[in-house]
Amino acid sequence: MSRFALGCFRTTARPAGDQRLFRLPAAQRRLATTTGSFTRALHRHTGHPVVVRRLDEGWRGHVAGRWPIPRVTRVWERRVRLESGDARVDALTQVVGPLTPRLHRAITGLADTPLMEVLARQPRCRRLSFRVSLRGGRISRETVYRIHLARVRVTEWFDIDLC
Repeated sequence: MSRFALGCFRTTARPAGDQRLFRLPAAQRRLATTTGSFTRALHRHTGHPVVVRRLDEGWRGHVAGRWPIPRVTRVWERRVRLESGDARVDALTQVVGPLTPRLHRAITGLADTPLMEVLARQPRCRRLSFRVSLRGGRISRETVYRIHLARVRVTEWFDIDLC
């Protein structure tokens, strides 16, 4: 998997985060603030293989009132659950903007492939923001990437007591 150190991974800026994250045990804090593949980080954290279960996938209608105003009227969304041992992580990916044919095929043909494997292969991928927050007993991670003119927002959330 080291061949994926391209595209979005050229720079590794630290995430903007909630100061309450410092109260977490080091293992959970490392998992929450990983800047590479979250699937691989979850595998290292639990010691079990990670199964990606698709919950929902497809095109949605216009979302101009939400995160960045799209140049097109459709948004592609994918909801998955990552399962590894006793750990359950819910993730939502949203893609807004004009997609190149190559990116369109890669994003819509993910099946159970981890998203970072596709994003890292994109030569013009840049990570715009990375935020980690703690709300109640749940950790939330939100990352926004730009690939050509398209914006890709990935949100993961999980419980603090993740084994």
